[in-house]
Amino acid sequence: MDNETSAVRRGRKPAPAPPEIEALTIENRRESSLAVHAYLRDLILNGTLRPGVVLAQSSLAEALGVSRTPVREAMRMLMEEGLLQGQVNHQARVSGFDATDLDSLFANRIMIETLAIRVTARQLGPDDADVMGKALVRMAEATDRQAWHTAHRALHDQAVRAAAPHLRESLRALGDRCEQYIELLRSSIDREQLDNARHREHQELVDAVREARFDDLEIETARHRARTATMLLAEIAPEFDPVSIRAALAVIMGRAGGVGNGFFPA
Repeated sequence: MDNETSAVRRGRKPAPAPPEIEALTIENRRESSLAVHAYLRDLILNGTLRPGVVLAQSSLAEALGVSRTPVREAMRMLMEEGLLQGQVNHQARVSGFDATDLDSLFANRIMIETLAIRVTARQLGPDDADVMGKALVRMAEATDRQAWHTAHRALHDQAVRAAAPHLRESLRALGDRCEQYIELLRSSIDREQLDNARHREHQELVDAVREARFDDLEIETARHRARTATMLLAEIAPEFDPVSIRAALAVIMGRAGGVGNGFFPA
């Protein structure tokens, strides 16, 4: 157990607010919890608040210029989303990176996203391809991480726009957690190499929608998610075998009539 964790559990002085935290201007105080949640969530997803950072309700409230009540509610929501963990003595820490968690997370995302595509993709048309194409352009032109993530999510959301609300909500929650890992990837390897590779993969998805190749859309989405996960694993746990992602790909390829998974070697 590290000193920081021990301090949290023994009830010592609350951890100070991270220096990146700035006071919020909230016009409607009834929406304070949502405003604090959105602000902290963005800082976690864009990597400003790194894994392991301890957040204390009292220190955050003072730094943000709000009472503890909206901070407590915002932290509760972040814990439900998996972005914070281990709340003790009104403190919690930003969730860390774990190979097993990553494997399970991306496998779940592959299964749910491809299910949504399989059920609803035939409702997509040229207009959807145009929306996805414009999102891809915004990704290429993004000058900051938040703009890239927003455009990236818009592209993938369009491919499942006709899915049931509960499926889209599940994908949103999974996407939030995945964005933490993706941010790690973008900051730890050559960005130009990464962006070029992912641009080609996203262009394949746009083309599949435009040409009504919906089986290809399903398969390429699964492969795209799997490639992202394996690039991440190469950084954080190169010896780890992603058995859950392997199994998910095998299911998708079998469902599509493929032989093998077409990505991982047998």
